[in-house]
Amino acid sequence: MVKQQSNTRLSSIVDKWGRPIETDALDEPQTQADAKLASLYREFADHPSSGLNPAKLARIMKQAEQGDLKAQCELAEDMEEKDTHIQSELGKRKMALQGVDWVIKPPRNATAQEQKDTEMIQELLEDATWMDDAVFDLSDATLKSYSNVELDWEFAEGSHYIADVHHREPSWFMTHPEDRSQLRLRDGSYEGAALQPFGWISHTAKAKSGYLGRSGLVRVLAWPFLFKNYSVRDLAEFLEIYGLPIRLGRYPEGATEGEKMTLMRAVMSIGHNAGGIIPKGMDIDFQNAAEGQSAPFMDMIAWCEKSQSKAILGGTLTSQADGKSSTNALGNVHNEVREEI
Repeated sequence: MVKQQSNTRLSSIVDKWGRPIETDALDEPQTQADAKLASLYREFADHPSSGLNPAKLARIMKQAEQGDLKAQCELAEDMEEKDTHIQSELGKRKMALQGVDWVIKPPRNATAQEQKDTEMIQELLEDATWMDDAVFDLSDATLKSYSNVELDWEFAEGSHYIADVHHREPSWFMTHPEDRSQLRLRDGSYEGAALQPFGWISHTAKAKSGYLGRSGLVRVLAWPFLFKNYSVRDLAEFLEIYGLPIRLGRYPEGATEGEKMTLMRAVMSIGHNAGGIIPKGMDIDFQNAAEGQSAPFMDMIAWCEKSQSKAILGGTLTSQADGKSSTNALGNVHNEVREEI
């Protein structure tokens, strides 16, 4: 909450240089007040997971290292939408935050006014209808390394207060060319637009050490996601080719083109419709399906999913007990690791 001084539009909260924050900037969210940012609302995702291959993935990651986070963020969105296992495991971490107790504490050796302000802020946040949504939206940083919600302020009874929050697409942001850990809004300029003071809640979640473009889980999960999709595609082709018996149509000598096409339509449809008709004198033979095994594809898919579980939750037995190595003691250890994360 921001308290307003009498007859001014300056708050009693100051920045790191001791300058009061101008509360005029709180009247409208930055992304709506700044005309240079209006284009962000008209952007649509490019879905970089379409046609993804090792070369394209390496290019996306290199762009993120150089400050262009758009493609990497959109890839992360695609991964969460297309891969049910990633969505499920990430959901466990996101939902775990919803039940965590929190409390606002005053500073050490707090004055009576600071104690009073602490109690007031505690009450405001307990009554805030946007709090749970904000925590959930900010936990999106688990995958992308950062998440930002923009604050919607209102003024009443001599004070500014947060009325609502709005999650902003991670692809709207870039890093400063001179500081790869500083987030900026993409406004078409070289450096980007600085985030307005008291206009945002920014959360960063490091999966590993490094600057912002390299610290997210997306960079760890992208490779198993890619290899898993290769295996899923190959498995689908295997089932289509090897899972159905070969159907051969035989037509008699002197058959016309029309009779041949009639036989062809019967051969192509009889496997799906389980019935059909052909002219007398023609035959359809069903050969045994070609031999092959799906086990190699499933093994690759299982390896990818276990790798994803390890990266997200720290283990596999809270989601993928295999009936072989899964014991109660080992499961408890994995669950403790998951809760620590």
